[in-house]
Amino acid sequence: MADWQALGYEDGAQGRGLDYMGKRRESCAKYAIQLNASAYRGGRDEGLVLFCTELRGFSEGRAGENYNGVCPADLEGLFLRGYETGRDLFTAQSAVQELEAAIHDRELEREHLLDDMTEIGALLVADEATREERVTLLADITRLKLRHSELGHEIEDLRFELGQRHMEYQDLVARSPYPR
Repeated sequence: MADWQALGYEDGAQGRGLDYMGKRRESCAKYAIQLNASAYRGGRDEGLVLFCTELRGFSEGRAGENYNGVCPADLEGLFLRGYETGRDLFTAQSAVQELEAAIHDRELEREHLLDDMTEIGALLVADEATREERVTLLADITRLKLRHSELGHEIEDLRFELGQRHMEYQDLVARSPYPR
């Protein structure tokens, strides 16, 4: 026999929506276990008191979790205050990480371009290369050098933006009333 109040409490403490009761119903129906909706809802309401706190809201937002509007009106304000602060930190940190990844990708591309230019340079000076092939190879090197230079400028711009985003993130961390 299922302890529906305990299951409801567990789901409430995890911030699960009331629709999760349907999943519980389906799972138990396979074993001919009847849902006690009243006990489940009562337990879930008790569990939501544990979930719907300001600090838990911060934690959920900081982790990038979505809020599904499960908190009762009397608890939702505090939960959302924490959630929005945490979500702002998550968004700011994500922006920093995305810029770091973009810089890394462009730096790798520049390295590959240098490798390609070295290979083409070796073909260019090879005795077997015809005049037409050398013209094509020189054009390829020119194109690769141009892209290498463009990437350098992009990296400079991204590093500048990264500095700004990092300062914004640090400012949010410093102003946050919540523990990291």
